Amino acid sequence: MPIPFFDNIEMNSNRVRNASDGVLAKDYVTLSQLQAATTSQGFAATIGNGVATTYNVVHGLNSTDVLVQVQELSSGDTVNVNMSTNGVNSVDVTFSVAPAANSFRVLIYKVA
Repeated sequence: MPIPFFDNIEMNSNRVRNASDGVLAKDYVTLSQLQAATTSQGFAATIGNGVATTYNVVHGLNSTDVLVQVQELSSGDTVNVNMSTNGVNSVDVTFSVAPAANSFRVLIYKVA
């Protein structure tokens, strides 16, 4: 089923032009194309509790081909921590010292 849009939008080589409410333009984007384009390929979580040094972060991306970055929220700086995949849907992030409550952001992106 085609989805109407209201501005010039390009997606998967299709262009939507001058669509008005309930009326499809000459070209359109299908629901499956829209869903494929908006499927999340990343995940983010805030971690830290002042006690634990290792956190299991469940990302649900169904892949071990992921890039993991950890940022300190107060400064925005990327920090070096030990990371390892823990199956296809989670990673373990280990700090040398227990981070304060909600002080770090883990960003995980699916590569393949």
